[in-house]
Amino acid sequence: MRTVGDWVRLNHRRNPGKEAFVADDGRVTFGEAAERAWALGRGLRDLGVAPGGAVGVLAGNSLFNAESFLGVAVSGGVYAAYNWRWAVEELASGIRETRASVILVEERFEESLAAALALIEADHTFTGPLPSVIREGEVAALRIGTGPIDEIVTPADPLCLIYTGGSTGMPKAVVLSHGAASANSINEMISCNLGTAEDDRGLVLTPLFHSAALLCWLTTHFIAGSTSIIAAKFDEETLVRWAESERITNMFLIPNMMRRVMEAGVFESPGFQKHFRAMHTGAGLLRMPDKQRFFEVLPQADLFFRYGLTEAGPQVTRLHTRDMLNPAVDGSIGQPYFSVEAEVMRLDGEGVAEPGELGEICVKGPALMTRYYGRPEVTGEAMRGGWLHTGDLAVRDERGFFFFRDRLKEMIKTGGENVYSNEVEQVLHLHPAVLEAAVVGVPDLAWDEEVRAVVVFRDGLSSTADELKRHVRAHLAGYKVPKTFAFIRADEMPRSAAGKLEKIRLKQNLGWLPN
Repeated sequence: MRTVGDWVRLNHRRNPGKEAFVADDGRVTFGEAAERAWALGRGLRDLGVAPGGAVGVLAGNSLFNAESFLGVAVSGGVYAAYNWRWAVEELASGIRETRASVILVEERFEESLAAALALIEADHTFTGPLPSVIREGEVAALRIGTGPIDEIVTPADPLCLIYTGGSTGMPKAVVLSHGAASANSINEMISCNLGTAEDDRGLVLTPLFHSAALLCWLTTHFIAGSTSIIAAKFDEETLVRWAESERITNMFLIPNMMRRVMEAGVFESPGFQKHFRAMHTGAGLLRMPDKQRFFEVLPQADLFFRYGLTEAGPQVTRLHTRDMLNPAVDGSIGQPYFSVEAEVMRLDGEGVAEPGELGEICVKGPALMTRYYGRPEVTGEAMRGGWLHTGDLAVRDERGFFFFRDRLKEMIKTGGENVYSNEVEQVLHLHPAVLEAAVVGVPDLAWDEEVRAVVVFRDGLSSTADELKRHVRAHLAGYKVPKTFAFIRADEMPRSAAGKLEKIRLKQNLGWLPN
């Protein structure tokens, strides 16, 4: 396996004149990206960045961020991706935890960083020097020299710290190695053909502090020698603009984003009709009508549904285009990637579950995390018996297709029965008026938990709680039917920076849980 520095060197030789990154703040070829990364790496070493030492990066989706990632990687430092959506106290906590010696910051986030550093400076329990701050406009002066930089790390050494999308408390920082990033990228190329065509141009839409954007799109396309188009934000106009001007061939959207752009007719624009070849989606529900509608608009394109988590590097399984319209595997998260070993383990810990038996998804493979940063006990709990225990419940059929059921911690216990929110949500999504649905458990004295549902209607359509209850009851047992419904707008669904629905916040916003 190789380091990111190896791929920088190889693409400098193989593709010097080909575009590597295109963004609103500039565009560079692979040759230029390599020279700028090596120069930044030397500058960071001169600032005292030691092998394995964290370098914080507080930046949005930009050329500045992509170049920071490569520069930190070749310096031997560890790219610590700070979430620009964090509150000041959360940012201060991340800086304290990672103990970055240097922070590279985009201009628009300088005020937040200054406030976070002031909090740390006022905290007398914090020991050690504050990090050196290098502002976006100062990076050019930090670059030193030309030509390759000496490699001082191995594939087993840490590449990045990516924070999980934790639903309670401060998220955990996941340590992923150079070799893990290479393994995940190779999995993407083999299992999804991502970045493998000579003219592939992947659109990076989700935030670069998230593993899907950083490792599945930016890193995979870079390793493959393909171009990454880095979008600063997600909206319909941005998608049409990039598709028209940059010949986008692939991208990742979570299902609710995908539904939104289909409703707006974005895929019918000439740029998508001429050049687009592959849509990747995941981290939500993709129902059969959505899939059928996608293929009606883009019959020439592939569609992949993906399941993964940051700790896994991140990808674990994918449902391939060839299986997408097969009713027998509708709702499946697919089969494991090329070098991923995935099993459904019995909940009692007694080995592998039989086909159709509910259990926890557990994963082995070269892309797994090294550890949770600074949390050995939590790491030991997650990596028991040589397997990564995901905390996700699933069943597997006789052909090896996985079907996600719920988060282990979000399974609803009502009247002694288990209710899997994903199962009820799938049924609600079959109703023609429902654009999006979320099913949650709310504490109840009589039943332990009460099943409740939150629904967003399609434009111009609606329904009632009674009608939706009858719809669910026609498909599922009575105890699985939500007793209470709330109807809200799509923009009222609280989401993480990665676009995932945050159910605890949803329940709090509705007054179903205390804040």
